[in-house]
Amino acid sequence: MLEMVPRIVGVRQRVTPNTTQDKNTRTLDRIGLAPDLGYMDTRGIFLFLHLVGLAIWFGATLVLALLTIRAKRTDNWSVISFAYNANSQILKGPVLVGMLLNIVSGFGLTAIGGFGYFQPTPNHWLFQMQLLGIVAFALALLVQIPNAGRLASAAEAIASTGEENTSFQQFKKRNAVVSSLNGLILLLVTLLGALRPG
Repeated sequence: MLEMVPRIVGVRQRVTPNTTQDKNTRTLDRIGLAPDLGYMDTRGIFLFLHLVGLAIWFGATLVLALLTIRAKRTDNWSVISFAYNANSQILKGPVLVGMLLNIVSGFGLTAIGGFGYFQPTPNHWLFQMQLLGIVAFALALLVQIPNAGRLASAAEAIASTGEENTSFQQFKKRNAVVSSLNGLILLLVTLLGALRPG
């Protein structure tokens, strides 16, 4: 009776039409096609976390950009200061968590898939995704988040004194350039993931 129960092979491998296998053994291929319903698919969990992290990172960054643009149009420095403070706090909190979730689960996906880290061949799309993802992460962590804090402080100083200073304009320009560049990189990475072969 136990011989009739299918068993799952511990090592994932791609099954080609020329491969013969025991009819009581089921395998999963590297990209999770035809998973066994009784098997907790780690790849699926990592992919879910990867996409949730990307949605938080990209979505919140886009919404925060729109929020600060709308606040600037009011010409009310209390509103502008609040918007830039909210921008800074959200970037340091949920967006940072989303970024870390995206990067860590991306490395998990690569490890499970057996593709290797930062190898340009044979999966150039994965290499480009890994490289651009790390660049976007470093740019956000080292430039965007600290600059958002400085921008919030400068906006708060203007709200309390009523006098606009040059540092606010510098931080605002840097924020616009870095946020736009990061958004473009994230869009490109998403496109590479969506159009990958196989």
